[in-house]
Amino acid sequence: MNYPPKPFTEVNETDLYHLMAQYPLATILSADPNTALNNTCQIPMLFDETCSHFICHVTANNPLTLQISKSVKLLFNGPNAYLSPNHCNNETLPSWLYATVEVEGILELITEPQAQLAAMNTLTDHFERGFDTPWQVADLDDQLVNAMFKHIRFLRIKPLQCTGVFKLSQNKPSHIRQQVIKSLMTEGQDSVAELMRTHSKQR
Repeated sequence: MNYPPKPFTEVNETDLYHLMAQYPLATILSADPNTALNNTCQIPMLFDETCSHFICHVTANNPLTLQISKSVKLLFNGPNAYLSPNHCNNETLPSWLYATVEVEGILELITEPQAQLAAMNTLTDHFERGFDTPWQVADLDDQLVNAMFKHIRFLRIKPLQCTGVFKLSQNKPSHIRQQVIKSLMTEGQDSVAELMRTHSKQR
């Protein structure tokens, strides 16, 4: 079985990491010894280029903290939209447009105090961008920082494999894709339309 279909399989790392940076909230799957199903949780992840790892922090009682040195899977979901035949003069069947990235990696616990502080600064500096007065860890006194760190755990995930599925009508003729992009823009689905436009230019 060839799934996902080859036209939708994305392996360009630049595109994959760009999508994950734009949509950082990842669903993390880890093994559950008590059931055949996975444990899942949603955690914002940031790829730290200085160490080539994803980093995050979670509450101390998160089951993910029991998965240290084990394999986990990260699922990132980009923009998505319903594809109606009305988008392209009934030249296609109903479907769905979407972009996702799947990462497999090994979970590690960040235990060194300086490394924890560095991770917290990296995360907050990144996600606070755009605010006129960004919140900073340095604004807190040591007592408050220590109290905060007692309740959270810092994790890093070393990526071993990264694959994507970008289902953006790549298997359709150019005129259909252009019609869909125009219709999506009219509906206010700018994110999906822009991703389709960018992806079409790269093909």
